[in-house]
Amino acid sequence: MTTLFVGILAISNPADAISLIGNSPSGGFGGLSRTINSNFQYAVGFTLPSGSDYTLNSITLRLANYQSGADTPLLQIYADSAKNSTDPNSAGVALQSVLFDKPNSSSNSGSPFTFNPQSTFTFLDDTRYWLLVDVTSGNFSWSQNPSGDANPTGISGITDIGYQGSDNNGGTYSANSTLSAFNIDVTEVATPVPFDFDPSFGVAVLGGGWLLRKHLKKKKSTKV
Repeated sequence: MTTLFVGILAISNPADAISLIGNSPSGGFGGLSRTINSNFQYAVGFTLPSGSDYTLNSITLRLANYQSGADTPLLQIYADSAKNSTDPNSAGVALQSVLFDKPNSSSNSGSPFTFNPQSTFTFLDDTRYWLLVDVTSGNFSWSQNPSGDANPTGISGITDIGYQGSDNNGGTYSANSTLSAFNIDVTEVATPVPFDFDPSFGVAVLGGGWLLRKHLKKKKSTKV
């Protein structure tokens, strides 16, 4: 049976929330950390595989010495469609226009804090991204989990690019081995589901309608 036309009739149901990439921030004390202040900022990079886009739900960081009344974290996302960047300051990297709400804190102890985006943001497939953690006031620590090192993992095919730190407020970056804990929670963007349209079905419908009309017309003429 020959298919001559492919149409779009339905949209697939969106997937449940999943972890795009991360290393599962946990509570408690312990673990190495990087102090984020007016001079030092820290970034983690990753490259999405080809296939699906993902809508950002939230970003969770394991922070210590964080008080929301005095400290103001600044989370920024940078995109690199060429996938050549080695840090957020590389050529071709573009800052994305997404801001985050500031989570409240009740203690200086190491805990997961969730940052919610103030607008919709979508991670595009086959693109490299950098999550940069900075500060606009105060200082705090972006910490590893108490259990020690945990390399970021996530969806199938995603690539962990590693961590980059800058001690001159973003002027230059260098690789760093402190695996500060984070998680990026997303929802896969629904994709159109194509279906095959068989023209013979349409012909059959039209033919049936013509026969029915002919039958009714004949029946009417017989009564007269």
